[in-house]
Amino acid sequence: MRKPIIIIGAGLAGLAAAWKLKEKAEVFEASDAVGGVARTYKCKGFSYDLGPHVLYFRNLKTQRWVEEILEGRWRRQARRARIVIDGEKVDYPIQEGFLQSDRLKRRFLPDFLKATQCKEGNFKEMAANLYGSALAEDFFIPYNTKLWRYPLEEMDKEWAQRFLPSFPRDDLKRLAKGETLPRGPNAYFFYPEKSGIGTLSQALGEGLRNRIHLSTKVTSINTKEGWVETNSGTRHHYSYLISTIPLPEILRTSVDLPESDRNRAKELRSVGMVFVHLSLAHPLSEDSHWVYFSDPEICFHRISIPRNYSDVMIPPDRGSIVAEVSFPSDKNPDIQTIVEKVKMDTVKSGIVEGLNDITSHDAQVLRYAYVFPTMKGEKAREELRSILREKGILLAGRYGVWEYANMERALEQGIKTAEALC
Repeated sequence: MRKPIIIIGAGLAGLAAAWKLKEKAEVFEASDAVGGVARTYKCKGFSYDLGPHVLYFRNLKTQRWVEEILEGRWRRQARRARIVIDGEKVDYPIQEGFLQSDRLKRRFLPDFLKATQCKEGNFKEMAANLYGSALAEDFFIPYNTKLWRYPLEEMDKEWAQRFLPSFPRDDLKRLAKGETLPRGPNAYFFYPEKSGIGTLSQALGEGLRNRIHLSTKVTSINTKEGWVETNSGTRHHYSYLISTIPLPEILRTSVDLPESDRNRAKELRSVGMVFVHLSLAHPLSEDSHWVYFSDPEICFHRISIPRNYSDVMIPPDRGSIVAEVSFPSDKNPDIQTIVEKVKMDTVKSGIVEGLNDITSHDAQVLRYAYVFPTMKGEKAREELRSILREKGILLAGRYGVWEYANMERALEQGIKTAEALC
């Protein structure tokens, strides 16, 4: 009997790999549903995603494939992302959004125009060089400090450059004169028309039902003998192994890796996320898809409004919010305290009129949400990927590869990894 290709994790990358491999694959998923982070949760008649999960496409082939999977059940939307800074709300990105406010324009524009635009130094220095000290100190530094939870000076320089894109001074001058600049590909996104983002995961999994094993956690891997053991105590032999679960977890699970290699998981930093869903008695007047908050006194760095993606996400004449609060992945967040703080801060920031408007809440915890790339961590990641490849373990997906990536990239990595084995 031919040994299957085992895929660990039924997130988008794992599902895409299984879709490509068809009957050759067996998928083991620790949770009770497919989708991983791209999953839609339901609570008392409300539906919500774990923060903004939308589809941007740079590859037309991938776009057409996803459209085929979803059978056209999606619609293209103009992105409505906003930023609350110093009590004012402006459009994202902040590099041009601040021009919408005369007060912010007076504060940030002169400093911005004098910025060196030099991508040198650590994150904080680079932000000041690119956008001026005022905008760096009022937005980029406090916002990213709240999101990442680690000293920004320790972020890998190459990744810092990705998170701090250049904004040409000439474009800023044109905007300041009232001109309109052409929009890039991220100005629009695709989203399922009558449901949450979990529709995509479910559609991918529909043709693989007999190949996906839910509530089945891989607890041990022996690469030398070619088997995995699951939480039921059953061993499954494989021909090849694809892992889409977080890189630190696959290291801990691989029992025949040298202890020195397994311990290198400590060098891989990341932040987890608590997603707090608030059900509201009344609809929100806010038309944004998501809103960023830089104020250090507000516990969440971002909220999203499910109804603005699809009006079927909530009951008629009701409202809802999903707030995101980060924490270092090696810590255990106090969920109850976070939920109560989120409630208070939604009122404090003016999103919700009062605590009486909040009718119920729900919270989901994601241990690994964003990789925090450091120079030491990036070096360890590359070396560990090479070691695992030599052991016959291929990595795919945002957490398996251990990088910052969007949904399109996760899907493409799953397919490309499967193609390498076909």
